[in-house]
Amino acid sequence: MNPAKIYAGFAFENCVRKKKITQKKLSIMAQLAGYDFITETAIIKLERGTRFIPDYEINIFAELLETTPEYLLQFQINNF
Repeated sequence: MNPAKIYAGFAFENCVRKKKITQKKLSIMAQLAGYDFITETAIIKLERGTRFIPDYEINIFAELLETTPEYLLQFQINNF
């Protein structure tokens, strides 16, 4: 069973810019955290919107950027 893949056109780039993190620095942060498969090239493609992102990577990027998956995906939770 393959994990769902999501088009990465979310708030990722805005979050990276706000925190003033370069693509290279983010890839180093990922590798230091044990995510060797997140490379600078993968991040560049993600920002350009030319890469699909597996659902589990949303959680990884949220952790690295100290935010939530909902923010990165621009979901809003409604209070009922």
